[in-house]
Amino acid sequence: MKTSDFEIPADDARPALERPARSAPRPLKRMLRAFVYFPRVLKLTRGGKLSLWRIAAGGKPDDSGRLPRYFLVGAIMLGAIWAPVISYVRYAPLKFSSEMSLILPGAGASTSINLSDIGQASSSANSAYSSSTLSPTVTYQSLLSSPQVIERAATALGDTPAAFGNPRIKLLDQTSFIAVTIKGGSPEEARARNEALLSAFLFELDKLRDDEITRREGSVISAIDAYQGQVDDARKAIADLQRESGLQSNDQYDAIIADNEDLQLVIDADEARLRELTERIETLGRSLGTTAERAALILKLGADQEYVTLADDLARDRADLARLAVNLGPKHPKIVGAHNRVNGLSERLSSRGVILAGYDTADLAGEVDALAEGERAALLSNLVTYSAEARGLEAEIAARQASLALSQERVHALSDAAARLDALKREYKVAEAVFASALARINTAKSDIFASYPMVQVVSQPSSDKTPTSPNIKIAIAGGVAGSSFALFSLLLAWIRQPILGRAVKLFTHGT
Repeated sequence: MKTSDFEIPADDARPALERPARSAPRPLKRMLRAFVYFPRVLKLTRGGKLSLWRIAAGGKPDDSGRLPRYFLVGAIMLGAIWAPVISYVRYAPLKFSSEMSLILPGAGASTSINLSDIGQASSSANSAYSSSTLSPTVTYQSLLSSPQVIERAATALGDTPAAFGNPRIKLLDQTSFIAVTIKGGSPEEARARNEALLSAFLFELDKLRDDEITRREGSVISAIDAYQGQVDDARKAIADLQRESGLQSNDQYDAIIADNEDLQLVIDADEARLRELTERIETLGRSLGTTAERAALILKLGADQEYVTLADDLARDRADLARLAVNLGPKHPKIVGAHNRVNGLSERLSSRGVILAGYDTADLAGEVDALAEGERAALLSNLVTYSAEARGLEAEIAARQASLALSQERVHALSDAAARLDALKREYKVAEAVFASALARINTAKSDIFASYPMVQVVSQPSSDKTPTSPNIKIAIAGGVAGSSFALFSLLLAWIRQPILGRAVKLFTHGT
């Protein structure tokens, strides 16, 4: 056999004469045999005659001489796996966990303020989950693990952020729950850290809410001064117009117009009444053959008993004189005596009439004497009454017409002022509504502190678990067992790789 054709024979490949009897060779003997063949391997390696197939295929599965090498590799692999596991279980410091649960209410809130005769201010906060692009639970998750919250919590405990550690935050699907877990060297330390984290988180939330309210107030307050100036200007313009025109309100202007309309209706009614009275006076005057003034004088004279007596005596003496004049002459003593009595009574009647009426009323003596007959006195009294009422109505109508004319002139003079006052008051009302709404908006913004950052409620307070969560012996042993299983399985595959590779090569060769 040539050197170039030499290959390291496997233990089972040697001739039967060279192989010792298979009487359970000892491991030391196998190791010495490996050292015996080691120079040959080196020689073949230097000569470049080592087959790649030999390196990849290994030996036969029933070659027990390969056991020491596999035991050595397996021990190294198992040692590399179990050394960290044992060190972790034996020397890792104990860690305790503290858990707490937070919840975010999902309902929104709204506020509406009605300002009587001024305006309305409203404020509303939608549900924290009404937006499909924003999630408050994710926002609060980031805030809980933010550097400022960790630093504040660590400072509260007199610790550093690095030593404080990062909390483990879990969001429960389809709920608004936030589960927070943090570790510590003892149950009390873990709970203290969780409580400090909660306090720092709530403090940062209040800080953000206050900053939001302050910024909103700043944006509104800058406009309130302008609103206040508009209100003051409108109020001053109204006061100047009221002082110049004397018109205090549009209600006053409307009341003047309404009074004019009512006064016009009263005048129309009085004129109708006056026409009715005039018609009655004319009718009674024609019936009685006298006028209202003459009827009033007759009634006045008839009310004087002396004048009535003189009128009766004069009428009787005149009747006697007329009767005597039929049979006697004008010089007859009875005629002369009757004339003297008539003349005397006429003079006395005239004097009495002058006293009562201011002038001679002798021509009315007959009518005064006739008052005692029938209802003439009542008719004359009605005539006088109607006449007096008509004169009163005329005077009243004239006065009301004069007042109406003045009032209409005033309405005409105040029409422009009323229009300006209405416009100014409308501007003032709008400015006041805007100003009041701005003030109310500030107040509602202060009351609605959960508009952007929803309210957080603590469902379960930080717990204090006496059982350590680290090191976890069960997980460590399970990991070591799994690693050992994979290592041993890999060694098994390496042990039986020659038949597998041979079969694969044979299938590939026949296939091509």
